[in-house]
Amino acid sequence: MQKERTLVFIKPESIQRHLIGEFVSKFERRGLKLIASKMVAPTKEQVEKHYPDDEEWYVSSGTKTLENYQARGIDPGMGPIDLAKRTRRRLIEHLVDRPIILMIWEGPHACALGRKTAGATNPLLADMGSIRGDYSTESYEMADDIERAIHTLVHASGSADEAEAEIKIWFTPSEILNYDLVTETVLYEKNWGKIKK
Repeated sequence: MQKERTLVFIKPESIQRHLIGEFVSKFERRGLKLIASKMVAPTKEQVEKHYPDDEEWYVSSGTKTLENYQARGIDPGMGPIDLAKRTRRRLIEHLVDRPIILMIWEGPHACALGRKTAGATNPLLADMGSIRGDYSTESYEMADDIERAIHTLVHASGSADEAEAEIKIWFTPSEILNYDLVTETVLYEKNWGKIKK
C-alpha cells in the first residue's frame, strides 16, 4: 500500500479554545504518523500561496461553497467564482499574523482519512465524531452575518497532489522526518502474526 502525506493545520480559533491536544490525538488514533510539525504566524504571502489566486482554485472552492449553501436551501446571491474570491479574502484576513499549528501526517489513505477526521467544511453538515461535527456550532450564515471566514477549526488537504503542493509552501525537506513506528510493522508487514511451524 502506497503511503501518502497530508497537510493538516490547526487554525487560530482552535488554539484559542485549547483544542490542540484533542485534535492531534484524533489523527494519532486514526493510525496516521506525524512526520513534521511547527507553530507559525503566517505571512500574507504564505496564505495567498496556500489559497491561490487562480481560476482552478476559485472554481473548485466556490463550487463546494455554493453546494453547501444550496444543500441548506440558501441563495448566496453570487456564483462560485465570486463566492471563492470572498472566501479567499476572508481567509487571508483571518489567518495572517495569527498562530497556526502546521502538521504533516503520513500513512495509507492519509488525505481521505484526514478529511474524514476533520469533517465536512460546513460544520452543520459534519458527521458527529469528526472534529467539526463535535467541536463547532458554525455555519455559513453565521459567518456571513458577521462578514468573516467560517471557523472550520482545522485545514486538511483535499488530495495527495494538493497536499504535496501545500507541504512545499510550509515546510522545507529538512523539517520532515523519516522514522519507523512499531505499529507500522503490525499494520503493514505482510507476514506479521503468522504462526511458523
